[in-house]
Amino acid sequence: MEVFSLFGFILGSILGSFVKALADRAVTNRAFWGRSYCEFCKRKLAWYDLFPVFSYLFLQGKCRYCKQKLSLEYLLVEVLMGFSVALLFYITFNSNFFSSPILFQVILALEALFKVFVISVLVALVLTDLKIGLIPDRITYPAIAFSIAYLLVITLTKIGVLYLSLSQTGIGRYLLPPHSDYFTRHALLNALPLVQGLFSALTIALFFGGLIFFTRGKGMGGGDLKLGIFLGLALGFPDSFLAIILAFLAGSIVGVLLLLSGKKHFGQTIPFGPFLALGGLLSLFWGTKLIEGYFKFKLF
Repeated sequence: MEVFSLFGFILGSILGSFVKALADRAVTNRAFWGRSYCEFCKRKLAWYDLFPVFSYLFLQGKCRYCKQKLSLEYLLVEVLMGFSVALLFYITFNSNFFSSPILFQVILALEALFKVFVISVLVALVLTDLKIGLIPDRITYPAIAFSIAYLLVITLTKIGVLYLSLSQTGIGRYLLPPHSDYFTRHALLNALPLVQGLFSALTIALFFGGLIFFTRGKGMGGGDLKLGIFLGLALGFPDSFLAIILAFLAGSIVGVLLLLSGKKHFGQTIPFGPFLALGGLLSLFWGTKLIEGYFKFKLF
């Protein structure tokens, strides 16, 4: 498991570098493709300038060519992404994973990779929302489309694995139609995440859409609505609803603290995207435990 965690940190830090570049290009409305370059001297960066974490530390946070000081944000995003993916891999690739049949290992690995995608999207949107107060359609639309495609593919894959598992054994063949409804019932169960994802996305869209309508866009923006749809698809039910609740709780607490400190005044807004992302990440990692803990202690 430690090896997978180390690999997760390396993969996450690489993706962190990519996500930071993606967010910067979205903020400045530049093309997502093309080689990276220094924001100050415009010199194109070589491959050895782009090693996540290590390049920043080795170059002491400066451009190799013009020696201008680079933002600490580069290092923080790479480290945050590294630890996030390392934690995800530590949770996923445990002893239960390796004791599972190979086909189920493939499914679990695909689910883990999708969660890596979700983390990457959320971090990118946090960066853009904090910088310019916008959640770009250039990121949310592809993320939503990819999530729908993933749900369809993983559902069909699970049903296919179930069919193969049954058809390759003597007893299993009698659990297939027309001998039994066992396969049909379990195929529908495997399709449940797809249904839950679509249901959650639609419900969140209606809820956020209502907030936008009744507040005339002052309480929430269209970007938040699309991010909510993405969370609904990516997390499903009930985790996506938990993410929304956590986002409103965190946003309320921070809002009150900003008012009390005098940094914000009534009528001023704060970006809601980071709170949605925070709620999404908490639900992604600990959603089940948080929900079980709530019903166990009945906090309120």
